[in-house]
Amino acid sequence: MSTENAETVFLRALEKYSNHTITSEIIQCKSNLASFLRSEYTFDSTQGLTCVVSDPGEEFDDIMMLHGVYSTIGNVFVIISGGLLTPQERLDYLIRVNPRFQGASFADPFPTPSGTIQFIPDGEFVPKKIKRFVNCGPCSRVTLDSIMFEENAVIITVGANEDGTLSTGINQKQTLGNKLVVEEGVWNRMIERGRKANARIKNMSVDVTRHVLFPNPLKTQCPEFMRTPELLNAMFKTAAMFIISRPPIEYGYRANDGNSEVGIQLYSLFDKTTVDYQMGLIKLQEYVDIGLQKGLEPKYYESAAIPLMITHCMGGRYKEGVFGFSPADKDAKENMSCLTQESSIKVLNYIKTLDELTPAYDPLAYLEAFI
Repeated sequence: MSTENAETVFLRALEKYSNHTITSEIIQCKSNLASFLRSEYTFDSTQGLTCVVSDPGEEFDDIMMLHGVYSTIGNVFVIISGGLLTPQERLDYLIRVNPRFQGASFADPFPTPSGTIQFIPDGEFVPKKIKRFVNCGPCSRVTLDSIMFEENAVIITVGANEDGTLSTGINQKQTLGNKLVVEEGVWNRMIERGRKANARIKNMSVDVTRHVLFPNPLKTQCPEFMRTPELLNAMFKTAAMFIISRPPIEYGYRANDGNSEVGIQLYSLFDKTTVDYQMGLIKLQEYVDIGLQKGLEPKYYESAAIPLMITHCMGGRYKEGVFGFSPADKDAKENMSCLTQESSIKVLNYIKTLDELTPAYDPLAYLEAFI
């Protein structure tokens, strides 16, 4: 079996992920997010229905996007995904972390200051043609097949191909029980219906959105609702998951690659003289050796190098034989359970000092539907 030195792998990763050009589109999206957080946008859904698919309970950006939905003028359908959590569990979570949604249910339209939100549980039909479709979560074949478009609609996808068709993203998959699957043709048929209605279709490129991060409400002037204990906890635990949790190496390239893109923006102070740095190399070597034993390409462990090193340099220490936790395990996310308890507190406290946190994928997608 060939060998690889952990520090050499880490230096290759730094060279790859540290060099990113801040484009005019990234700058514009950063400005758009700042305006969104200052409530400067008017979202007008009076000329045709807006429909959003959302999976609150996964990452923090859903909660922020739904704050924009709450302020929309007119009527909005919000399909609440199934999958790892039931639609009711997700709606309950939304209400818990953002009390503005207190009283929301699937039974009746929910009144907002300037309109209504009809929450639709995944697995049911969308009852009317829609003008704007924003793909911020997965949903079932039954629900996707029911979506019909008005002429000249708008379709905004997150994680699809540039033309909106199926790629490797989660949001284009179908929920089936508590699993996410790809049912052949289901997603692309929906996109084709949009094309026939002359829809404007745009995918939010991760090359842009991974570089547009939420500000830390403890460090930056932000709306007061972002400073509630529940929302702060959701923000910090999502950031922690991006940094500390590495998937099994053979399945992990896509997640690790994205988390490295984000992680290097959050932390880049790697001091070779510290014990934390050396401990990080030891853990990285474990991950590298597993990849070599499995005969995997270098990208599989190079993409994990930066998050593993950041975790240690923030004071984290993994439990023996562990690199992360399943996204399905919400208790593990809450407790950062891949780390020792003492070190998880150190990492969380460090995250609270960062200027920025995780990408604003979903608010940017919602914004795009109205631009």
